[in-house]
Amino acid sequence: MIFTIISVFIFCMMNSQRIKDSVSVDIDFNKKSLHVKSMSGFLHYDDIRALQNNIMALQPKYWRIGWSYKSISDINYLRSFNITPILVLSDIYAYPGKKNNKEWSHPLYTDRLKNIVTAEYQKFKNTVIYDIWNEPFHQEGFGDFDTDEYYQIFKKAHDIIRSLPGGDKALITGPSFDRYDEKEIEGFLNFCNKNNIRVDVLSWHEWRDQDYLKNFAKDVKKLKEVILPKYPKVGIKKIVLGEIINQYSQFSGSEILEVFRYLENNGIDGACKGCWAESNGVFNCNNSMNGLLDKNGNPRSVWWAYKLYGQSIKNRVKYISNYEYVSAFASYDNKGQYVIINNNSGNKVINTKINLKNLFQFYKNGKTLELKVYEVPNTNESVLESMILIQKQKISIGKNMIALKIPSMTPKTVYYLTVSNNFK
Repeated sequence: MIFTIISVFIFCMMNSQRIKDSVSVDIDFNKKSLHVKSMSGFLHYDDIRALQNNIMALQPKYWRIGWSYKSISDINYLRSFNITPILVLSDIYAYPGKKNNKEWSHPLYTDRLKNIVTAEYQKFKNTVIYDIWNEPFHQEGFGDFDTDEYYQIFKKAHDIIRSLPGGDKALITGPSFDRYDEKEIEGFLNFCNKNNIRVDVLSWHEWRDQDYLKNFAKDVKKLKEVILPKYPKVGIKKIVLGEIINQYSQFSGSEILEVFRYLENNGIDGACKGCWAESNGVFNCNNSMNGLLDKNGNPRSVWWAYKLYGQSIKNRVKYISNYEYVSAFASYDNKGQYVIINNNSGNKVINTKINLKNLFQFYKNGKTLELKVYEVPNTNESVLESMILIQKQKISIGKNMIALKIPSMTPKTVYYLTVSNNFK
């Protein structure tokens, strides 16, 4: 019995201290990644103008709202930052609370849907994407409709929008299912195809992470190559995921960057971060940027991951890693070169070699530069006021490749390298 206990203890200790040695990441600054689309986006807010500094820092591309918008000026404010608002009409309509609530105005049997859709379209015209109904299946609080019941609701709202002046040019998204289900997605597309319903933006809520992302890749490949071509009349132009990042990954910068990597690699056009309850029981759908800020507006480590990612979209270059759990987002501007190294493994990674190729195109031969390496530790819900500088050195441009080494990387941790000629 004692031997068994000791063996289990030793096994657990070894398992908790797993080490991955000699990882190599090649960054080629002469190979630009084309048409990179940002996966940074958010869900709801309390006071959008109070978030101005965070919006400028994080550079989101989509913002999905409904009950949270206060006025038309909110929409104009978002658009001034080149953010596309997604307006959830069912949030404004309100939900039954429970299935078959007889006191609730059913969308198919009253004029409430027509009145709301008409009023919202007259306010915003074609300045937003119209999301007709949020999570219509499986979620009792949001309707829990039968299949045909939901299809008819979607068709009714769609037809109202298209019939209004300029409505033929409106952008409509759906079905906004609470998860990806191939059969349900294809059923929706088939119905739309048969009933002349044009859905400009396909959407669902995607909660997969870690190894389940491999199944996501398979699903999207089949969706794009097999399913969508069968329904050309639906007119899908983009795929924007209305909510991403599950409650277990919501504070992990490394997990979120891994999700972003899979979404980018599989041709997703955009996404919005979901909101969840925090340890105090309060949902972060408020002015916390869906949990990136604490209740006092201070940044958590996940905020830094979003900030670095947003900066990496422009002038992104390609990379190769010999370890699938260590990835990179590399970019440049007129001030320097930047590399996010994401150790999303459960291992301590030692002796990581970062090969920076073709830096000579930015600098003269023999130029002395400054390299800085920062760590973004996973602080969960705790505040991280700034990244931690762990390495600083001078490097010289003298050949096509500069090899750098990070001696040790902590599991589930993000690292950030900068190269510049601005010495401080």
